[in-house]
Amino acid sequence: LALDGVIWGAFGTTGQRCTAASRLIVHKKIASAFEEMLVKRTEKLRLGDPLEKTTDVGPLVNKAALEKVEEYVEIGKKEGAMLACGGERKKGKGFFFQPTIFTKVASSMTIAQEEIFGPVLSMMMVHDLKEAIQVCNDVDYGLSSAIYTRDIQKALLAVEQIEAGIVYVNSSTIGAEV
Repeated sequence: LALDGVIWGAFGTTGQRCTAASRLIVHKKIASAFEEMLVKRTEKLRLGDPLEKTTDVGPLVNKAALEKVEEYVEIGKKEGAMLACGGERKKGKGFFFQPTIFTKVASSMTIAQEEIFGPVLSMMMVHDLKEAIQVCNDVDYGLSSAIYTRDIQKALLAVEQIEAGIVYVNSSTIGAEV
């Protein structure tokens, strides 16, 4: 469930929404296995015409958006984040950028602090829920957040302590529902 939620949250609508999941905070116990599954699934995502049923990720809205995403990817590399997959413009016509995952991201890095509005996900590892909440709250913005857990008490604690407009429990950051 978490894997599907992260994929949709980060790469649905090509990451071009205010509620896109741009940061992924994962417990150290599952970080390696989760990263492996996430990268494997992400590399299989198909770029193309968003009106086609076979397309998973569409284009960015324009050339300026594409160039902005490229700039953030370069900043992530320069600041020491590890590129796990993606990171390049798709060759050919259109404003397509590969779904991108960075690992070994520190909360202070630019890619973890600023909204990219593109298919770029920064993965950070934490040791416990307290640290996860600290990392989650360590940004100037906080529109939407999600927690995946089997422990309802941890979910309620996160909902109470995360500084975000909305906190989803076991659901992706898809935007406010009416």
